[in-house]
Amino acid sequence: MSKKRSGVAFFDSGIGGLTVLCECIRRGISQPIYYYGDNEYAPYGNKSREEILSRVCSAFETFDKLNVQAAVVACNTATAVCVDALRERYDFPIVGAEPAVFSAARRGGEVLVLTTRATYESGRFRALCERVEESYQNAYVRLCPCDGLAGEIEAHLFDKDYDFSAFFPVGQPASVVLGCTHYIYLKEYVERFYSCKAYDGNEGMARRLENLLGVQTRKGRDRQPLVTPTQKLPQITFLGTCGGYNKHVFEQMFVK
Repeated sequence: MSKKRSGVAFFDSGIGGLTVLCECIRRGISQPIYYYGDNEYAPYGNKSREEILSRVCSAFETFDKLNVQAAVVACNTATAVCVDALRERYDFPIVGAEPAVFSAARRGGEVLVLTTRATYESGRFRALCERVEESYQNAYVRLCPCDGLAGEIEAHLFDKDYDFSAFFPVGQPASVVLGCTHYIYLKEYVERFYSCKAYDGNEGMARRLENLLGVQTRKGRDRQPLVTPTQKLPQITFLGTCGGYNKHVFEQMFVK
């Protein structure tokens, strides 16, 4: 008899996936959680497909040994490059990250999508943008690879005076899509910079995870602290050589 699977795994190249983890907990996911951040090899944006696939599979081998119920690739770059290969290789369901281009395109006008270089060059991501423009012909998708930005966020997350503006192209878009989970840490910064709404795909990932697990959770999002007097965190295990650092970032950024 096969062992019953339990627990949910989250993977990211570093701290970006913590924003996804936070969204899932906000919505009431209560299963035991494993978070694997590959910070030591971050960022992934300028790495080859072979390097990225090797690093991600190393983490997923750990998830497989833990017998997880489901896994979330909370990294746009890893999703764009290798989520199809992961789904062929592992028999537990896998949720991938997808930039919220469809949501932004409903507003019409220019949709500026900020991505890593690997996401920008992936056929999977280009196909998504083509479907968006076919569905919303009053919207124009403009792609911009922000080389090095994810790494700078990893390095300067707690530096309140650090200027990230050099990474952002000039323009007056109708909306901005944050095509890397690292970029979500700068969501308010981006909205002020462009004077428009910025979109991320975290809520969509949380909904897909809920559907896979067959659970009903709280609906809607807010900007309140993650933990309130009436909310209890699920059991979270931080894996990888930088597990201690990722735990620190999670507690500093999302637990009040």
